[in-house]
Amino acid sequence: MATHQPTEQPPSKQEAELYDIQADVKAWALNTFFQVATKKQRKLNANQLDLRLIWDDIVVTHAEPEYSDNRVAPVPKSHSLFSTTFRNNTDTEQEYSFRTERCTRSVAEIELSRGVVTSQELGLKLTLPNNVLEANAGFHRELSLNSSTRQSTEEELSWGVDTRIPVPPKRCAFAEVKVKEEQISSAFRFVTTLQGRMRAVFYYKQNFICCIEGDLGTVIENELRSRTPRKDGSRPHVWVESRKGAPGKKVLIETSGRCLFRFGVHQEVEVSERQLS
Repeated sequence: MATHQPTEQPPSKQEAELYDIQADVKAWALNTFFQVATKKQRKLNANQLDLRLIWDDIVVTHAEPEYSDNRVAPVPKSHSLFSTTFRNNTDTEQEYSFRTERCTRSVAEIELSRGVVTSQELGLKLTLPNNVLEANAGFHRELSLNSSTRQSTEEELSWGVDTRIPVPPKRCAFAEVKVKEEQISSAFRFVTTLQGRMRAVFYYKQNFICCIEGDLGTVIENELRSRTPRKDGSRPHVWVESRKGAPGKKVLIETSGRCLFRFGVHQEVEVSERQLS
């Protein structure tokens, strides 16, 4: 089974809301740096600084996804994998060996409506719905999400046939291997929680300047507070809550969208006969 890497697709008509947490952390780090910097350091331009964000102490957890609006539908047209013709020009019945192996592609498409600009530190993954996993369509249990609003992943699924086909005298047989496909689409939603101490280290011309540290939840809360409230009054997909039994706060980010899976579910061999002309 071969795996094809996720490919980016053109963005959908409705622009997705992707929260750039890295940008907010960098903004906090730079603002804090110039507040505590020496008179000489304040003369530096932000572009002259080498800023390195350290996420080692940030704990990231992903809740199990919630699926809704599940739609299952057969693909109207079967996919033809292979066909061959056996001609019996003799006066006795002949038996022909029919053996082949072909592959179909199982396709997973994901379209985000809300989410976060992903990074190595976040490592967003979507656990597949049970009905897709139970279909043994060649997908892994989880799909990695990138920062594209639309992405697709393909897996190859092998199908094999090994049978014998009897052909009466002076007749020909036409054999065709077909695979029926099914399509499943669902809406999904899951929440990612980030909590812990964030560190930002500054260098100038490879020389260490200083290290700034802060609670990630408090940092993001202050950055979000400066934003203009949503006009429709709906809840944003990024919010901050207090940590229970521990100091500091935690950041919660909702990722939501739709996913579509298309894969083979049933193989059949069709054999038809006709008189030789």
